[in-house]
Amino acid sequence: MWTWNNTLRNSHAQRKFIELIYNRTGKYVNCDPPSEIQVRIIRSLCFHLLHIDDGQVGSYGRIEKETGSLVVEGSIYNDSFREQLLSADIDLESGEYLPEDCPDETDFTTRSKNVKEVQLNLESIAEVPGIGSASIKGTWKFKKGTTGAVLLMHNSRMKRITSDVLEKLARVRLLQHMHLVTKVFHCLAVFLYLSDKSGEKISIGLLGSAPIVGGAGATAGGGSAMTWWSDMQSGLSCRGCKREHYFTPLYNLKRKFASVLTTSVGTACV
Repeated sequence: MWTWNNTLRNSHAQRKFIELIYNRTGKYVNCDPPSEIQVRIIRSLCFHLLHIDDGQVGSYGRIEKETGSLVVEGSIYNDSFREQLLSADIDLESGEYLPEDCPDETDFTTRSKNVKEVQLNLESIAEVPGIGSASIKGTWKFKKGTTGAVLLMHNSRMKRITSDVLEKLARVRLLQHMHLVTKVFHCLAVFLYLSDKSGEKISIGLLGSAPIVGGAGATAGGGSAMTWWSDMQSGLSCRGCKREHYFTPLYNLKRKFASVLTTSVGTACV
């Protein structure tokens, strides 16, 4: 299930969430994680959704100022980009140049700088079934008078363009004025929360566990035995659980791709 309790589709709220998480992590938020960064392409007065294989790694485009979203104009893995790759001495038929899958992480949690994680009082929520064994659980306190953000991911997995390919892509003139998606993070479950300015304190927990595919715990339609619980009373939230790495909440961009040769790009999956 994937729903917003209120909409984060308006440009101010979406951009605010993206900015708060970016300032903390240096990563961009996909405010519609099930879409695998199916971001808008502007053509005349119509809006279209673009789906590219490999979870959008290799997509390039420009940032829309109103929302902070990436407006995709193409992908380095499209056939139409092949000549540009060959000119940079890149051969996509070689496994060396394909996007790299990195090992799974257990969980990933982050919050904006005006949010504190405080001790979870399990006794006060003892009536919540399974909260004690929840894989992700915690309480977050938001500074009154400010807007804060929390992003939680369960069993995250990253796909990225390798550093060797990035160095060669810096030779492609078209990309020197584009934002390039260099990393994408996938996960089984995700929770996004944007507070109001009331100074709320909320508790969140991920109950249950991911079922074995085809096992007794699996639900029809590709669902999940996991579910999110929260005692939030205000603000905006967005949550979902699946038994596969369905959600893509975070991604990395090269904002000035011409500077990639002078940017430190590690070889480890981080």
